[in-house]
Amino acid sequence: MTQGARRWIGLLIVCAFIPGCLLNSVHPISGPPTTKPDRAHAIVVIGIGLDVTWPYSEFNLTFPEYSVEMQSITGNCFHYNRIEATRPPIPAKVAYLAFEVPTNAYVYISPLDIADTHHAPSPFGHAFIAPPGATVYFGDYVLVGNKTVEFRRDINAARLAAKKLLPHDALLELAESTVAPGAHIPLCTP
Repeated sequence: MTQGARRWIGLLIVCAFIPGCLLNSVHPISGPPTTKPDRAHAIVVIGIGLDVTWPYSEFNLTFPEYSVEMQSITGNCFHYNRIEATRPPIPAKVAYLAFEVPTNAYVYISPLDIADTHHAPSPFGHAFIAPPGATVYFGDYVLVGNKTVEFRRDINAARLAAKKLLPHDALLELAESTVAPGAHIPLCTP
């Protein structure tokens, strides 16, 4: 057997036994980009806060890319775009995180309950749209206790706090939402 054939066989074995979701085209932004996103991307801002201690090593939220046309999460075992927002597990005020994402819709997936605050639409069953070249704010997700996350939207606070993460001429806008039936995380197993 040639060395090239052995490499291909080795690659196939590795791909067969490694858990899925290898590639993700979403990138966190740690400092202000010099330009606005191109027509294939958007910038998404999400706020995360904790009113209580989370009993695990970190508190994270996941927003997989969602196809409105196909009414499903777009990922598969090799390429799964998702926003992963993470914070330390200790109580803290809302902090804003920014991500460069492929243009599409993104849906909040969580085993936690969402508190109805009457201040914002429920993120369950809805996807937020990240339009081409835009800079949008989904909302704030605050752990309030008893495995419950409260969803809030305060565009003025988000604009002020996220300013240092955005291009200097970007205007942060509220993301539009749409109904998202069939939003289930793809299951990848070896």
